[in-house]
Amino acid sequence: MPSQNHLYIRPTNILQMKEILRWTYSVLLLLLSEMAFGQEVVDTLAWERGMKQNDVMVETRAQDVTLLRPTMSETHRFDRLWGALSLGTTGIGLDLSTPISEAVHLRAGFSIFPSLKTHMNFGIRVGESDPKYDKNGNRIETKFEKLANAFNQVTGQELSENVRMVGRPTFYNAKLLVDVFPFKNKKWFLTGGIYYGNEQIARAYNTPEAMNVLYSVSLYNSLHGKVIDAVEDPWNIDNEVVLMEVGNAAIVLEQEKTEYLYKYMKRYGRMGIHLGDYYLEPDKDNMVKCSVKANRLKPYLGFGYGNATPQGDKRYAFSLEAGMLMWGGTPRVDCYGTDLVDMNVKGRVGHYVDFFKALKVFPVVNLRIACRLF
Repeated sequence: MPSQNHLYIRPTNILQMKEILRWTYSVLLLLLSEMAFGQEVVDTLAWERGMKQNDVMVETRAQDVTLLRPTMSETHRFDRLWGALSLGTTGIGLDLSTPISEAVHLRAGFSIFPSLKTHMNFGIRVGESDPKYDKNGNRIETKFEKLANAFNQVTGQELSENVRMVGRPTFYNAKLLVDVFPFKNKKWFLTGGIYYGNEQIARAYNTPEAMNVLYSVSLYNSLHGKVIDAVEDPWNIDNEVVLMEVGNAAIVLEQEKTEYLYKYMKRYGRMGIHLGDYYLEPDKDNMVKCSVKANRLKPYLGFGYGNATPQGDKRYAFSLEAGMLMWGGTPRVDCYGTDLVDMNVKGRVGHYVDFFKALKVFPVVNLRIACRLF
């Protein structure tokens, strides 16, 4: 008698042969698919049953039919999935991870930094800075105050010396990372990969309350250009400044007031937020806006400690990760097409610019909580 570990098939006609071939093909396809995707297959098949299709009986009997078991790395490839919540310098993140092998895991996710507001006050200046107090400590009238008074007498508009602005981060990224566990206890791990996000990582803009101030500044700068051009134009004998034209009518600034303003405007210059070598003036919408920009694609390299994934029967795991996100250069502080990083910027704005100028890489420190999904 043949061994009980062999498979017996007794065909009785052509239909039985077709059914046998179809059944054999299905089994082989199943085995090849499972081995290709690294799924764990059955070690032992043992059955004794009859199968009847189309009035054809195929009798089979088998016991202890042993199949080849895939390697350890194959059995753990994509067979588990973990979800995780992270919190740190890259913001709040969610990610999914799955094993490629025992020592290598693939991780993909998304992080966004909360849009927290920071309020800042900046001074409006005209010309070079000048002291508010003399050598004896007595309060003296500054250039801005003199010009503001002259401007108010001519136009009736008030000029404030301060502009309130709001700064907020706009930092979000998708990430694709590979975690490598070099030690058996899987406590320490190395991480490499890429972050891909928006180009603008932060922005600053004036508050709605500051728009009246900026409107006056825009009005002054517009008047400054017209007054200087009118007085220095040899063909304009009357030194008149056309403020506005409505059809055939025009609102004209009288010669006396034009010469009065010219005396101050020629000496002091235009008005704006003084940034050293650069004057930040309101745009056509009477707004002041700047943004910090970096490359969209950012390589990442880091390491971590803890249980990056739940071990054994545990459902949750905690880990701490640290590393650096590489900008691919210095971030740009863009104000209407001008990169302030290349300028000699002073004052409080200069401190912000110096901070981003020194930020060649972005430090990453994240606390991660992982949960087994299946």
